Amino acid sequence: NGYQVRSQKSITRYLIIMLVAYTYSKLCSGVALSFNTGFKKIQNNLRKTQLINIYNAAIQGEPINKIFEYLKIA
Repeated sequence: NGYQVRSQKSITRYLIIMLVAYTYSKLCSGVALSFNTGFKKIQNNLRKTQLINIYNAAIQGEPINKIFEYLKIA
């Protein structure tokens, strides 16, 4: 995939990320997905979770500043 690593630490980090993406995609979909597909799936699920939390906070009448703090953009 063109990703270059130059140290033992970066190789280990890359392998851990690949393992997590593979395991997550396997557990969630029952299908072993490639690294990129699994990573995109994780990102999309994170975005969905954040949006659901924002929506629920807005429904409950949370002030916008508190929502900004949750998003760490205050």
